[in-house]
Amino acid sequence: MTRPAAALLAGVALSLAMPARAHEVLHEVKRDRAVAVRAWFPDGESLAYVQAEVFSPADPAIPHWKGRTDRNGWLAFVPDVPGRWRVRVVDATGHGLDTAVEVAAAGPAAAGAPAGPLSSAAFALRPAVGVALIAAIFACLVWLLRRRRPS
Repeated sequence: MTRPAAALLAGVALSLAMPARAHEVLHEVKRDRAVAVRAWFPDGESLAYVQAEVFSPADPAIPHWKGRTDRNGWLAFVPDVPGRWRVRVVDATGHGLDTAVEVAAAGPAAAGAPAGPLSSAAFALRPAVGVALIAAIFACLVWLLRRRRPS
């Protein structure tokens, strides 16, 4: 096998390998803990991309969350204390919504709750598996090159 063909074969083999996960960030997603609020006008038009603020009952003077609604007029927040939360959504003309949302105390975790983050052992094994995969690819390439080379 010629050097360009070997280089091409090595490039194809490396491109088929899974992408590297450099600087990976782990995260956990919990569902059914967020409170979602939608705001719209009586004619059905949503308050899309307007300023929104959510105030906690623990500190009603400082916004717990600030942002904008989505294109359908929705906003979502995750309450950290039970009580009466204030949601304020106001467009540039001053029209909008200023309402209270009651949040009950959190109960026991749901039976079908998602698993937590990966264990540290599983996370530590990822680099080892990647190195083993790369070593196996190069071992196959060396074996192919030696097999085709006349003795």
